[in-house]
Amino acid sequence: MKRTRSILITGGMVALLLSGLYARDSRFVPQNSLTKTNDAEIYMFLERFHGHTCPGSLMGLRLGMAAKDALKAKGKLKAKCFILACPVDGIQVGAGTTYGNKALEVEDRNELRLILTDAESGRQVEARLTQKAEEMGKSFRDLSGKARSSAPGSPERLRFEKERDAALDWFRTAPDSEVVTIRTLER
Repeated sequence: MKRTRSILITGGMVALLLSGLYARDSRFVPQNSLTKTNDAEIYMFLERFHGHTCPGSLMGLRLGMAAKDALKAKGKLKAKCFILACPVDGIQVGAGTTYGNKALEVEDRNELRLILTDAESGRQVEARLTQKAEEMGKSFRDLSGKARSSAPGSPERLRFEKERDAALDWFRTAPDSEVVTIRTLER
């Protein structure tokens, strides 16, 4: 069954949110091209935009950046993603497609994939996570649960938190080929 949900974020709300982020800290002014996966400013911006750091937002960021890079488009992009969760915010930042500019459509099928279209040429790519990236996301969830169930400050909890944080670092620094698969779609 296909479910579609309405998003209650208007263009004005996104613009207000983004302008608030920029006004508070000039480090969060986005670059014209978000293609450097280890650029700390991109990740700091995403954390402020999303409200916290999590694998979902990082997965969306990596999908958006890799798809945008694969298209090599210079003009307007249109995105369609198939999950209504944290990755949506990462896609907005990585691909530069937002609800406010009507360049992002979300169809909630609980499927983490992105179709990015060059609005001028109609060229499309599909971005999905690699199996390794999916496993890293699951590992993060498992480690987070173990950390929460361990005594605060205990060596066991600190070990789980360190391993959990290493999973987040992997999403920030792993080569695109380890995180994302890109497929060109036929028109």
